[in-house]
Amino acid sequence: MGEDYISLKRVLKDYLREHGITLSDLLSVMDDDKEGIMEALSKRVYLTRAQRRALERGLSSRDLNLLLFVIQAFYVLNPSGLYKGLMIEPTREDVMVGDKVTFEGCKMILRALGISTDNIET
Repeated sequence: MGEDYISLKRVLKDYLREHGITLSDLLSVMDDDKEGIMEALSKRVYLTRAQRRALERGLSSRDLNLLLFVIQAFYVLNPSGLYKGLMIEPTREDVMVGDKVTFEGCKMILRALGISTDNIET
């Protein structure tokens, strides 16, 4: 990663610190129901039924909510792909096609956040 890039994990930590909230605070106000989380994700991610089931089976509600938040805050609502003038890694062009994230993009985001993708097989 060059000096013009910033890791997604670092972006998330900085964003939460700047807003005076913890990751636990953020996730505690989000939906615990996997069905609801998957509905919200399916509006932002290109998913086949098998991919949707793989995410639902392989990740906890907490991990799914974190994925949802990161996709929305740093990719969908951030067309520049920048955070404080630095390119977020993984880049928007690597994880998105058009206005949605790909399944492979989800896996890249999860790995960047330190979440194992070993359980997510279609």
